[in-house]
Amino acid sequence: MTVKADVGMNIKMNSKSFKDIILLEQGKKIDEAQIEVLIDFVNQRFDCADFRMIVLIKTYIAYKHLLSEALVEKIKDAMLGFKYWMDEPGSDGMCFWSENHQILFHTCEYLVGHLFPDETFKNDGNPGYYHIEKAHKKIIRWLDYKFRFGFIEWHSNTYYEEDIAPLVMLVDYANDHEIVEKSKMILDLLFLDMALHSFEGYFVATSGRCYEAQKKDSNLHDVNDILAHAFGIIKKEYDYERLSSLFILSKNYQVPDVIKMIASVKDPLIIKDSMGLDLNEVKRTLQNYEIDDLGMFLWQMEAFTNPESIDMTMKIFNAWKLQDNNFLKDLGSVNIPILRKLKLLPFVVKLLNPATQGVAIERANTYTYKTKDYMLSTAQKYHPKKFGDQHHIWQATLPNQVNIFSTHPGSPMFDDAARNFSPSYWVGNGINPLSVQDENTLFLMYDLTPRKGYLEKERLHLVHFYFPMKKMDQVVQRDQVILGRVKDSYIAIISSKPYEVKEEEELIYFGKKLQFIVLVSSKDEMGSFENFNKYVKSLSYMFSSQKVSLQNTHHYLLRSSGKFFKDQKKMSLSYDRFDTPFVQSKRDPKKLTIYYHNDVLFLDFKNLKREEKCYARTVLLPKRSPSRKLH
Repeated sequence: MTVKADVGMNIKMNSKSFKDIILLEQGKKIDEAQIEVLIDFVNQRFDCADFRMIVLIKTYIAYKHLLSEALVEKIKDAMLGFKYWMDEPGSDGMCFWSENHQILFHTCEYLVGHLFPDETFKNDGNPGYYHIEKAHKKIIRWLDYKFRFGFIEWHSNTYYEEDIAPLVMLVDYANDHEIVEKSKMILDLLFLDMALHSFEGYFVATSGRCYEAQKKDSNLHDVNDILAHAFGIIKKEYDYERLSSLFILSKNYQVPDVIKMIASVKDPLIIKDSMGLDLNEVKRTLQNYEIDDLGMFLWQMEAFTNPESIDMTMKIFNAWKLQDNNFLKDLGSVNIPILRKLKLLPFVVKLLNPATQGVAIERANTYTYKTKDYMLSTAQKYHPKKFGDQHHIWQATLPNQVNIFSTHPGSPMFDDAARNFSPSYWVGNGINPLSVQDENTLFLMYDLTPRKGYLEKERLHLVHFYFPMKKMDQVVQRDQVILGRVKDSYIAIISSKPYEVKEEEELIYFGKKLQFIVLVSSKDEMGSFENFNKYVKSLSYMFSSQKVSLQNTHHYLLRSSGKFFKDQKKMSLSYDRFDTPFVQSKRDPKKLTIYYHNDVLFLDFKNLKREEKCYARTVLLPKRSPSRKLH
């Protein structure tokens, strides 16, 4: 078995495009060495080679007339020699299966197939038209599931960049009306998601996958160039070495006006939505148990070693001969024929309780409350007491990009470069909390006592908050309460245990069972910061391992079972696909109508109907105003 060496995150996540692509766009010749670097990365089939491949395809299609014949031939050779999916032969170190990687690989295969329909692809020996047909089915399936269920990597300020890049390439260059129109609609939903969950122009919501640097500093979000170009709230120079460059240079996709206007709303808003599926929903919802359907949806969720997915994982592992894949190689330890034959693998998973179960990204019911002064966003009751990974459960955001959040520090389950970055001290959670939000109030219950898992490293009995005091204008500390002010926005953290302060940015709470109340407010709501301080002092609350209660303008009760009561009424923590002031829809929609005042965006996915309408100023009169199709 030959396992290809991993180059590490720093190299994989550096320049995915090249800075002079903008000069090519302007019709200028460039130093071609920067493109040669991308070609070399692709030819070595390192993880994230698909990021570079999509840029090479753009370069070949749009700018080859500005390049030397030798470089054009090198790009063509790289495209025809690439490994486009796991069922093809050849060694590689690539991750194919996560939500963003799947659409990237399928888009690359589809577009290259159209470039060379009659030429032989060297890796598998099939002609381009074979790859067109193969990729077309996968693209349509991916698009359909995004419209129906939303994004598995929910609200991700990293991975939305990597979804948008292939989608705009399909809009610009796919030779298929269905793919083009459906890609536009999924782009609309991505931009709607960012518009709904942004504050001061930054995409700062709870997230299915998020990393330390981006959690601590909104200026480092991977989607910032996209946001700046789409909404114009952030002002910055574009980094053309990012995949964002493909959106900035796109000719055929424009963000609809209604979504741009939603991004600029400063009135208080409650945004509820549902993203993805829980593992126990997948089979009955998809009803197609083939590898390419059920299997690839489970792997988009990164559900490899869960009881609901382990049989399918081993089916794929053996069918596609993935024993030498960097990320999956350890599955060989349970690749035992008798266990597979007797369907005992789910039982083995339950017995071993592997920490890798937490890698799966399941359905998120997210709740966001934002005003002009702050934003608070939470994944409601996201699998509490279960293992976590890169999930960013909640975040409070104050002006000037001051972010506050908490985690239970975890440790990576593996030591190799490909898999050693999560969960970690600030990324994700070792054990997920019970988290519930109502408007500007968040309740957290951490129970760090669940059964130890196979592959789990030492479990820390502490919880910590990122609370950057140095960025705040004022801080007040008491034994079990800390308050902060940034401009006219306020936050308070009330805890069941005292805290220690480390380096003026970290609050550490020790214990196996810890409870918290987080309150966010502003001068408009509370008057002065001193008044807010007095208000927090006056609150009546109670913490125990079984419940948290709070009496303010409402009476709140959160039980450790996950039941949440407001004024003695049990509150549902399971949401529709959209429950917002601008769009409402049950789960698994067929059509969506997005509106803001007099503007409406209508999306009929099945019938490929995408229309933006602007009605009379005060009354919607659909019969009197013709639709205006977006192009």
